[in-house]
Amino acid sequence: LPQKNGNGYSTCPAIRATTDSSVLSEGKILVLGGSGFIGHHLCARLAARMGEDRVVATYNGTFFSGGLKFDARAESLVQAVPSLETFSHAVILLANAHPDDCARNPEASRALNVTAIKAIIDQLAESGTRPVFASTEVVFDGYKGGYVESDPVNPILLYGKQKAEIEECLQDHVPDALVLRIANVYGSNPAGGGVIAGWHRTVAGGTETVRCARDYTASPVHVDDVAEAVIRLMEEGATGIYHVAGPQPLSRLEMFETLLGEMRRSGPVNVNVVSCSIDDFPTEEKRPRDVSMRSDRLMAATGLEMRTLRSACCDLVAAAS
Repeated sequence: LPQKNGNGYSTCPAIRATTDSSVLSEGKILVLGGSGFIGHHLCARLAARMGEDRVVATYNGTFFSGGLKFDARAESLVQAVPSLETFSHAVILLANAHPDDCARNPEASRALNVTAIKAIIDQLAESGTRPVFASTEVVFDGYKGGYVESDPVNPILLYGKQKAEIEECLQDHVPDALVLRIANVYGSNPAGGGVIAGWHRTVAGGTETVRCARDYTASPVHVDDVAEAVIRLMEEGATGIYHVAGPQPLSRLEMFETLLGEMRRSGPVNVNVVSCSIDDFPTEEKRPRDVSMRSDRLMAATGLEMRTLRSACCDLVAAAS
């Protein structure tokens, strides 16, 4: 059984290794944080692939039918989810993922993003369930961009530091864990989540001026590609770190202009685009400049082709017409 050292890290034995491509043919999948943007899409795709009876998801603040209520800060995972040993993987999506809120409330955010997640990892280890941990692009400092999995992490945001701490815990003590550094996620549902859909609603609603940062660069990735990447990596029994990122680095300004270009194919769009610096926006902490990542390792392992932002914007505009 796992023990905890003085730092609170689990010293559990390695979770069982699985390399069979049919790894998802047996057992169930647990999605912790199934009510979020990624969680919603992942659960739907898993249910279609495996059957609804083999996918179990939790929520805290946002109820959904069939979900299990779980407050990771107030109760143990085994209290909320019985028979953990029946799950092959547990996808850990729950987090306070708002950097400014983490910075404003360091103790509260740590209670969820670090303390609660370590407790979950220990309980998964006891049951022989492999953790799939959703990390972030902001484990990097943003000085160079084009990051690959072997690049050293050096977060400047508290949120990134919290995620990096869990990454270190897993690498040191749960070698069969799967860590996914996920880039900025968007979707092509005009009524859905993500920055692109939000911008579309803003422009369609008649907003006259939109300010966008020209000096903040990331690798935006479609939520459906994220969900498919998670499933394919689990199917392959993958372990270690993978970057889940779109095919090209783009500034926020370039992202917005891509959306506008597709909207203008359908008719005139009257909006004044103001180019500015990321530093012109009020934030609790200075933002990294270029956190773009390369997903070559993911594509080589899964054969997944990541869609371009332009094609997704085209789909979104068509869906809104």
